Amino acid sequence: MSNGTKPSEEQLKYASVLQIVSLSGLGILILGFLVYVFGLLPNIVPVNKIPEYWGLRVHEFVEHTGMPTGWKWVPLLGHGDMVSFLGIVLLAAATVVCMFAVLPTFLKKKDTAYVVIVLIQIIVLALAASGMIAGGH
Repeated sequence: MSNGTKPSEEQLKYASVLQIVSLSGLGILILGFLVYVFGLLPNIVPVNKIPEYWGLRVHEFVEHTGMPTGWKWVPLLGHGDMVSFLGIVLLAAATVVCMFAVLPTFLKKKDTAYVVIVLIQIIVLALAASGMIAGGH
């Protein structure tokens, strides 16, 4: 039930960018799956070998397949099984993309507190994605 309030300019911008990023990421995932399954590009892990690796732990899978870890997949984008990673990265980066989209609105309104919060969030997420900071291991 509506309480009569309208979404703010920032909320509308965030939501519209999130919709575009989400649909784009999903589209890339579907495209990547099709490229992989139909062998439109060479694959690191052949499709017919996937059942052999299904029950392995991550470190075992990497050891058996030679699949890259971290950001080492980027130079391998010419392989069918790597194309889906673009969709995953886009979906994972959705928050940062949306924050970049709303930042100009906060700057225009001279809303210093939100500008600082958004910039800190972008920096922390970028550092986490780069591997410079990591969660508790």
